[in-house]
Amino acid sequence: MGRIYALELARRGARVVVNDLGGARDGAGKGSASPADAVVAEIRTHGGQAVASYASVATAEGGESIVKTALDAFGTVDILINNAGILRDKSFIKLDPQDWQAVVDVHLNGAYNVSRPAFAVMKPNATAGSS
Repeated sequence: MGRIYALELARRGARVVVNDLGGARDGAGKGSASPADAVVAEIRTHGGQAVASYASVATAEGGESIVKTALDAFGTVDILINNAGILRDKSFIKLDPQDWQAVVDVHLNGAYNVSRPAFAVMKPNATAGSS
């Protein structure tokens, strides 16, 4: 879904930060720049503006890094789409505590870790235009 969102937003003129740790679907592995770089290249091929981020949403530092990437490249953040996810293809009874924590770290905490620094940038912009 992230690739589709990024391509469509770029097609409509948005400047996009493509964030992908580049690990396996289950979150395993060291990660790779290839998935994010491929989407950035596709956006640029069609005339859009995009940069890549390889930070993990599972940490506050990762979330801050993603927002900093947007600020460094584009000067602001206007939109945030939280759709990071990992797959733990196990029934609930077979889901061990470590797997559960990994899901919570990415799906729940990841949204917080990126939204918090993004909101700090977006809030003043939202009130600046109101009277």
